[in-house]
Amino acid sequence: MAPLRFGIVGCGGIAGLHARTFRDGLEKDGTAVLVAGAETDLKRREAFGAKWNLPMHDSLESLLARDDIDAVAITSPSGLHATHAIQVVKSGRHALSEKPLDTNAERAAAAVAAAKEAGVVLGGIFQQRFNAGVQKVRRAVQAGAFGELVYVQCETPWYRAQSYYDSGSWRGTWDLDGGVLSNQGVHMVDRLLWLAGDWDEVLHAVCSLGKFRNIEAETLGVATVRLKNGAIATITGTTLAYDGLAQRVLICGTDGSAAFNGEELVTFKTREPFEEATENASEATDTDNKAADPLALSSNQHEANYRDFIAAVREGKESLIKPDEGVRVVALLNAIYAAAGAGPYAG
Repeated sequence: MAPLRFGIVGCGGIAGLHARTFRDGLEKDGTAVLVAGAETDLKRREAFGAKWNLPMHDSLESLLARDDIDAVAITSPSGLHATHAIQVVKSGRHALSEKPLDTNAERAAAAVAAAKEAGVVLGGIFQQRFNAGVQKVRRAVQAGAFGELVYVQCETPWYRAQSYYDSGSWRGTWDLDGGVLSNQGVHMVDRLLWLAGDWDEVLHAVCSLGKFRNIEAETLGVATVRLKNGAIATITGTTLAYDGLAQRVLICGTDGSAAFNGEELVTFKTREPFEEATENASEATDTDNKAADPLALSSNQHEANYRDFIAAVREGKESLIKPDEGVRVVALLNAIYAAAGAGPYAG
């Protein structure tokens, strides 16, 4: 079978990780190939094309005019994800969007609807779902090994200097990015919801907008959320914690509990034996430090994410990351901002 041919739109920092995923993995076994890129900024366009030896276009429209593109990886600023996804799927191509699916839930939902209407696959990047420890906890929760969930928590105590925000005019803006919860903390929010279940209501939220950094959105956010199963969740994040600590997720139930420190499953306890459950578990597939460096990422889980997406395209398999779940995450983030009276989502 011929490799699935990809274009990529938005060639800033994270796009390099995607290109490396192709070169180091997907292209080696003929699964997929990166054919061309699109970037509006001349400097980034030339640099990306030269580094990865790719033909480059100055717009998504120009990229989609090619006849050798089957799918497009969307690595543009977050607030453009849905707009770009809609353009891609309406052209009859499949689309794989970096996290989050958008900064606005209505736009995200419109992208999902457009993909369904076009009969193509819209996928998302939530690569941490492919972590072995995360999948183990998911299996245990789904099997009832944790009993009734009562309390869950996710934290993102990271550090971003002002220079990080100054590196792109879109960073920290409401329309194109959001703050720590939407950008750095979004993987933890997705992990929490994927493991513990859908959210019901935001009980309380506080966001400190532009605290110690010159940005529109929050550098510190705290929210208390009720899940549909009755469990209470706390979601916290900051980019002011010098010089960055590991993200953490805690899942507590009446018959079992688990804790993650970064990518590592450090605690897994169940009342009754579950698989290889022990008092202390240590399972990780990506140990690079992302707390202070936004590009300190391994491509291993991204490759698994891509292979999952390609299987959905080629074989019609159900993806581990469903588009509606991407909308769910954005809707919760929007609701947190609304409860905090923050930005355009405030009532």
